[in-house]
Amino acid sequence: MSNQNVQTNISIEVGKDLKVIAEGLLEDVFKIVRNLPPEALNWTPNQMKNSPFVLTYHLLGSAAYWIGDVVGGIPTDRIRANEFGIQGDLEELEKMLEDTKNRLTKTFDNLAETNLLPAPIDLSRGVLCWGEVPPEGRTSVWVLVHDLCHIAYTLGQLERINRLWEIHIEN
Repeated sequence: MSNQNVQTNISIEVGKDLKVIAEGLLEDVFKIVRNLPPEALNWTPNQMKNSPFVLTYHLLGSAAYWIGDVVGGIPTDRIRANEFGIQGDLEELEKMLEDTKNRLTKTFDNLAETNLLPAPIDLSRGVLCWGEVPPEGRTSVWVLVHDLCHIAYTLGQLERINRLWEIHIEN
């Protein structure tokens, strides 16, 4: 085994920090989702394209794939296109949350030195939101931060939808 594939004090501490951030973001997302009435979970405001259910389903699928699979090596059968235009309930999201949290925990708890080195990884199987990806790819750190930013961005969308729902029911 190469020294680069082992955990170091640095990779362990970085993993702990990233895990705290991911857990906090997911907790904030689910504070909103758990407080929405069932009819609001699948409601899409006129100004937006996706319901809270779709946004949450998608962010969990994205995190399971990018953090759990691409960086952590925990295979997922994610098909991104199937995450949109669907409906569901809170119970389904809670099950996905548990699975995603387990994948993220395993990834962050086992973060190795290779995950922190500036060696590009293949990103050809996915869709990324921000930043261009050069032909040689991006680093694991970039992928981790990118997906945490995606969760935070989606949290903002959910906060906006929550407020629009409140206005909707007031009228």
